[in-house]
Amino acid sequence: MDPYGLELFPVEVWGIVLGVSSSGFIIGGLLVAKFGLGRNPIRTMLFLVGLMGVLGAMFTIRDWWWLYAGGILLYMTLVPAVEAAEQTVIQKIVPYRTQGRVFGFAQAFEAAAAPITAFAIAPIAQFLIIPYMDSQNGQDAFRWLLGDGAARGIALVFLIAGLLMVVVAIVAFSTKSYRFLSQQYAGTTASVPAAEPAENS
Repeated sequence: MDPYGLELFPVEVWGIVLGVSSSGFIIGGLLVAKFGLGRNPIRTMLFLVGLMGVLGAMFTIRDWWWLYAGGILLYMTLVPAVEAAEQTVIQKIVPYRTQGRVFGFAQAFEAAAAPITAFAIAPIAQFLIIPYMDSQNGQDAFRWLLGDGAARGIALVFLIAGLLMVVVAIVAFSTKSYRFLSQQYAGTTASVPAAEPAENS
């Protein structure tokens, strides 16, 4: 987001825009507290992930600062519900004694994924996508879709990544894992700490 934002705004203004749009985390948290996650948090999570993919694909579709800022705000508003759904499902389905290991593995996997995906896409974007979109051929080919303006190469990366995110969410709805976890969640009581052994009097 930063390279694209710095193409649209001076660095000081971009800091303000990102700070204001980050209030979406607070708004999203309040919405979760007010309305909850529904009867099936897994379904809620996948639906919101698909919606996040749509937002990610569309908020750079034109070189309009308000579209980008509004898209970030909406995207960040959805994040608390997705995170809350993940935590809720783990806490209910995973036995209490092993929750620490599951949470630890999940956090390690997420932390490792960010730099790996960044290193994977950065060379492709820098050496292939951005130069192509800066060329006349690229602009002519995608002007109907992405319009004109700065950083159309980054916009194309967002578009592709967002659409892939939507596809992954849709495919996840049809998996056995989704059906199994949904059934497990519906039929499992909340995981509780193991009872402490009674002390001898």
